[in-house]
Amino acid sequence: MRAKSRLPLLSIATLVIVLVAIGFYLRANTELLDSLANVFLSNLIVLIATRVLSIATSGLFLRLFAEKFNIQLRVKEWFGLAIITAMGNYLTPFSGGMMVRATYLKQRHAFPYAQFATLLTANYLVIFWVVGVVGAMASLAFMEDEHFSWLVMLSFLVVVIAISILVMLPTIELSEQHRITRLLNTALKGWNLVKTDRLLLAKLAIVSLWQVLLNGFSFWLAYQAIGKVVSFSAALLVSLINVFSILLNITPGNLGVQEAVISFSSTLVGAGTGAGLLTALLIRASTLAVVFTLGPLFSFLLTQELHEKV
Repeated sequence: MRAKSRLPLLSIATLVIVLVAIGFYLRANTELLDSLANVFLSNLIVLIATRVLSIATSGLFLRLFAEKFNIQLRVKEWFGLAIITAMGNYLTPFSGGMMVRATYLKQRHAFPYAQFATLLTANYLVIFWVVGVVGAMASLAFMEDEHFSWLVMLSFLVVVIAISILVMLPTIELSEQHRITRLLNTALKGWNLVKTDRLLLAKLAIVSLWQVLLNGFSFWLAYQAIGKVVSFSAALLVSLINVFSILLNITPGNLGVQEAVISFSSTLVGAGTGAGLLTALLIRASTLAVVFTLGPLFSFLLTQELHEKV
């Protein structure tokens, strides 16, 4: 009980510390706020459109997994659940929106929580593997650049190798006395369901690649909007590094943590900390505009779906 009670405190403390740090940084660099004020409405509209597509892509993962278990989700469901999940993640720490998705699938389609957990883990394995491959390839574009980093490239390769080794392991069940072994069991069970279906695996890889490139395009648009000219490869690398911030998802919507990661990774590619922070804020604002506009609508529609089933 004590450990659980400390989690909200950790989340709040992290959020406050990071937001205060961002506030001090912006106060000391007021010219950054001027750059935000000069962003064109057309840039914001296009950026918001890319965030809608990105969230919709997350819904496609759910649709593909559901089809494997003969559950046919309508557009209202798979897209709506993606929106609601994103909104829920902003309202609660530790990706609380996933619980809303799992609860809906359980009540509306009798989809077991345990099955959802294994498939969710398999989903992350595929995404991280694709991120690792694309990240290593994008790093090659910087080999002739002064900002090229062997450490960044090797980090992506380590992710690819580690996941490849994990998924090639035979289907075994480890002792569940420790949290890490329980997580590995969940990952292996989920992956076993996916790897036996080559068509599903191919679809997941394609959707993951599309989402990765779309996310990179969103970052590139955000950099352009603030007047910072960067290559697509640089923006893509920043977006890929940011994907791993989900592992530190201890604040609602990863608020503050994501901004810190993007600012740091922006420095690595030579775009600068300030430009990275502004890019993160634009990505954040466009995402918030989508999830809190469409989120309440789909919450109402899917609640009606549950009532109809009852």
